[in-house]
Amino acid sequence: MSDAQSTWHLAGGRALTLAGGAEARRLSVACGRVWLTLSGTIDAPAEDRWLAAGEAVALAPGQTAVLEGWPAAEFELLVPPASAATRATPRRRWFGRR
Repeated sequence: MSDAQSTWHLAGGRALTLAGGAEARRLSVACGRVWLTLSGTIDAPAEDRWLAAGEAVALAPGQTAVLEGWPAAEFELLVPPASAATRATPRRRWFGRR
C-alpha cells in the first residue's frame, strides 16, 4: 500500500458507510475496535466481523463497508500504489511533465 491514505476517527456509537470504490482498498484499524459489515455478492453473503487494532481487511472493487467504533476507533483506508500512480498521471500531463 502507499501513502495515499487517510486516518479517520470513528466515535463510539457512530456508523460510517464507505461506498464501494472502483479499485481494491485495504481497511486497517489503528486504534480501538470496529464492528464491520461488508456487502455481499450473489455468490457470497454479506459478512459481519470484529476488527481490533492492528487488524486489516481487503475491500474488493465495488464492495461497500459499514463501520461502527466500539467504543471508538481510528482506522486507515489504504489504496494500492498502482492506483495512486494512476490518479497522479492527469496532473503530470496538466503540468507538461512526461
